[in-house]
Amino acid sequence: MSVSVTRQGSFFNSGPISWSALRQQFRAANIDGSFDTDNNAISVSELYRNTNNQITDPLVPDCQENTVSGPSNNGVPTSGSFAISRVRNTFKYYFVTQSNFDQNVDFDALTNFQYQTNLNRNIRKIIRVNGLITSQNTISASAQFYATASNVRIEIAGQIWGHYGAGGSASPAGTKPEQDGTQGGAGGAAFNLDGLGGNNNVIFLGSTANVYGGGGGGRGGKNGTLTTQNSTSWGGASTFEGTGCKNDGGKLSCERAAPDNLVGEAGCQGGYGGVGTDCSCGSCVGTIQTVTNKGGGQGTNGRGAGNLTASLAGGASEGGTAENGGNGGDWGTAGNGSGNELGTGGAGGASFTGTASGFTISGTLNNSTIRGSNPFF
Repeated sequence: MSVSVTRQGSFFNSGPISWSALRQQFRAANIDGSFDTDNNAISVSELYRNTNNQITDPLVPDCQENTVSGPSNNGVPTSGSFAISRVRNTFKYYFVTQSNFDQNVDFDALTNFQYQTNLNRNIRKIIRVNGLITSQNTISASAQFYATASNVRIEIAGQIWGHYGAGGSASPAGTKPEQDGTQGGAGGAAFNLDGLGGNNNVIFLGSTANVYGGGGGGRGGKNGTLTTQNSTSWGGASTFEGTGCKNDGGKLSCERAAPDNLVGEAGCQGGYGGVGTDCSCGSCVGTIQTVTNKGGGQGTNGRGAGNLTASLAGGASEGGTAENGGNGGDWGTAGNGSGNELGTGGAGGASFTGTASGFTISGTLNNSTIRGSNPFF
């Protein structure tokens, strides 16, 4: 997995600790690595460990490491007496960086350092998605965050793609006509963001972000029948004698010998007796109708991880009243139904799913960065 966890720290591991160094490291430092110009004195009260989860940028944050810092492992105090040595081996920020390619990344389950322990402490944590994250199936979202957390900022500049929904099977010929094929599968979710509460948590989408649910699969096409009519001839119509056939041109004789699927009237092509009660005809002609069963077309897979370039067009039926399979859905949209009925195939996958409790979303929010349903808007 190309996901790394790093920390800003530890600070003041050895040597003297100056007040200016404390000011520089804790008050002037920014999470992007820059430092503000700060020449004002720093007080002891500013250097207490701040345990308030409502604050967005504590000077000395609350984290597991800062509770056991110092030579006696008694940590940075939250109030009362203060010894400067207790800021040895302290930390300021956490960074999680995803790059290259990963599948099914659970951002709340990383075990590096004290990361999990610190999720709901107020130390600031930045998760950066710079590469590509996908899923191996539609059951699991490609990325997940499921925790109570504070001061988590998830910055997405890369891609998080849900898995495609599978196309449904066609209804085959020979089954009951006008029977639908199987339903297309739903597309997979990109990011399952089930925050369990907390404070100051943000999703930020950069202009290059793609958080796309997988497209739903098209439904398999309905089967049907094909009716054809063709002229045919048959010979050796038996002599038929009976009232009403005289001078009928052999019609009654031909109809008596005609195939069961004759449509309309038969006629005699030659050999008509036409004498007395003899209504024989040696060669007959007429139109017969044939009904054959036809299968529907295959539903097509939706767009998504595992299906990036294939055509979304539904498969063709065998003809007649049988219907084509439904088109697969594009990113985050439903597939089509039998006969390509719009949007009645498998459901489109969500871009973000879950409650997203405690999170807000910002940045570039448009059809280029986010596709599929989400709990934010």
